[in-house]
Amino acid sequence: MSTVSEDAEVVGSHILYVFAMLHRLAPLLVPLASLLLLACGSAPPEDVYNLTSFHALENAAQKPSNALQPALANAADATPTRPEFSPRSDRAAEIGRLIVDCDRHLRAWTDIMAAPRSEENQEMVSHTAMALGVVVAQNRALLEDQAISGAARNRGIATAALGFSGDPAVLPLLLNNVGSSESEVVAKALLGIGVLRVPSTPIGPIYKLLNSPVATPEVVSNAAFALFQLAALTHDDVDGTMSATLLGLLDSPQAQVRAQATLSLGLIKANIAIPPVTDLLAADPDPQVRTAAAFALGQIGSKGSTRPLVAALSDPSALTAGTARGALVRIHGRDLGPDADSWRPAMQ
Repeated sequence: MSTVSEDAEVVGSHILYVFAMLHRLAPLLVPLASLLLLACGSAPPEDVYNLTSFHALENAAQKPSNALQPALANAADATPTRPEFSPRSDRAAEIGRLIVDCDRHLRAWTDIMAAPRSEENQEMVSHTAMALGVVVAQNRALLEDQAISGAARNRGIATAALGFSGDPAVLPLLLNNVGSSESEVVAKALLGIGVLRVPSTPIGPIYKLLNSPVATPEVVSNAAFALFQLAALTHDDVDGTMSATLLGLLDSPQAQVRAQATLSLGLIKANIAIPPVTDLLAADPDPQVRTAAAFALGQIGSKGSTRPLVAALSDPSALTAGTARGALVRIHGRDLGPDADSWRPAMQ
């Protein structure tokens, strides 16, 4: 059985023949184009030379110009019909439209998510996610098929889109694509897992892929997003796998990844993370990472973090300093103000 691309190659070879004849058939392009259109149905003819009037046109092209009139007349008499396309071609077109539509929604959602948080932004995030969810609900079977057996780009986009279904039943499919050897599929699968937010999502496959050749910056970024979403949902790390995975992200060159991993470690109250998170609070060059570190230490709640948090009250970033103060209040149950000196007694 031929494929759509094979059909296209057959028609393409016929058109190439026409280009080779341009120096002889220039006056005949219009009628010849009509004949070719008649040939481009669901199954292109095996021999383009058998088209009606083609021999007449070819012979006429080698005769003096005044001999062209009968051939042209015969070609003009042909009744044009609309081309017919095979069901296979119709399905390919349907898939193409669906993938483009999902990709458009995904890009819009990603752009909105990257914008500063506000009430309006949150509404736009919600509306964009709902719009994609509707598209997924209407085309669930086709998207699942593409997520399993489509081309790499289709598999990735379909997998990410299925995350917006809100149905935990798609999780096995998403996890299967996390194990793909193609990074674009893996990245989109992680995005889908983060959006889906199933509490029972196993972390092992994510840990494994972050130590594999497919761990591109996009894969790492989406892994951090997925882990953060799950940490914010469960606030738990039953077997320590999430902590181990997140600790491996603290050295990422991407500040957003370091920040999300740090926040996640705080959300799951990973005591094992106190030393590296304290180092980030004191020395990370990015203020969003230092702010995340202050938040995480407050969530973990160890009084041993008092001294570094008091030092962070003098951080050049007002947000970091304010978050450090909030962390101290959380740990000690009282607010001694924004000045480090006022917190000295708590450091004893």
